[in-house]
Amino acid sequence: MDRKNKIAIIHNLPEGGGLRALSEIIKRYRSKCRIDVYTISENCPKEIKNTKLFWLKVSPWNGFFLHNIWVFFILPLIHKKISKKIDWSKYHLIFLTHDYFSKSPYIVRYIPHNNIIYLCQETQREFYELSKIHAPRIKNKIANIFRYPIKWIDKKNVSYVSKIICNSKFTKEILENIYKKKCEVVYPGVDIKFFNKGKSIKKRYILCIGGINKVKNQEFIINSLRSLLYKYKLILVGKGLKEDILHLKSIVGKARVEIKENISDIALRNYYRKSVVTCIAAYREPFGLSSIESQACGTPVISINDGGPRETIINGVTGYLVNPTEKDYLIKTKMILSKTNSMGINGINNVKNKWTWDITLKSLDKYFLK
Repeated sequence: MDRKNKIAIIHNLPEGGGLRALSEIIKRYRSKCRIDVYTISENCPKEIKNTKLFWLKVSPWNGFFLHNIWVFFILPLIHKKISKKIDWSKYHLIFLTHDYFSKSPYIVRYIPHNNIIYLCQETQREFYELSKIHAPRIKNKIANIFRYPIKWIDKKNVSYVSKIICNSKFTKEILENIYKKKCEVVYPGVDIKFFNKGKSIKKRYILCIGGINKVKNQEFIINSLRSLLYKYKLILVGKGLKEDILHLKSIVGKARVEIKENISDIALRNYYRKSVVTCIAAYREPFGLSSIESQACGTPVISINDGGPRETIINGVTGYLVNPTEKDYLIKTKMILSKTNSMGINGINNVKNKWTWDITLKSLDKYFLK
């Protein structure tokens, strides 16, 4: 296999949508390219079929302050040492994704290569958006002050990449303003062999996917739909801090709300299939994978008219984009409940026509297959 067919992928992604997206990228190109995956992380990463995995285990120092000192001063030395041991010249393309520790990975500083692409799904948002959303408590604000060097580390790292790829036009505008580099939009897609309508029967479920926190704004959904939640059950799928989960439970009252913190992809698909509507109320959502996954399973979506969901929901056809008021959110949710089936069919067609992985990833061909 010659040089042009060799690609190095560097990531530190946990289980979830980001890793699913990376797996789909690899699935598209693994028959035409040799793909080596490099991961520098605490825990052994999930292996992706037909790739060679190189994993270096690291052990960050314990405690908030010591952990951050390790990230600021020790981690870059580890990355530099590792980079010197790799023959980067054998690769046509170096493809990076997010790093758990520093957003963009330090290793990019030490790779002597002129074709480095960074897949950036979002910025380190707490440094660029309202603190009342990302740091609602005093301890969060203090933590962000001490973590502030990450902002400059991330910017410095990104300065070494050749190209940034992002997940929506909304994100593109933000990233270009922050990093002062041109970005290209490559939308995430849906594996319609997995996410599909199936044979499930609809139940009185209203679904919301995402971490339990102020950014995802589940409290707004509960307050907006409270009058429906004696008849319908709101299923919140996502993990969260103990205090955020306790806060939600404290405001539920008599509303029927259930939190599912740890579920499999199969269980997630089943909730999409059985629900009558999927709700999004997140603050400045970069893309909103739950929108297209839900539509693929025949379930319409309602979202506040903000962020990435504006690019995936056909307003009035596959769901609704609404003003961020409880009144409007309730009115449009009721309208969806009266035509879940027809909107669900429209959603399936929308995904098949525009949001499959095969369609969304074609724009990567010029980089991966050059």
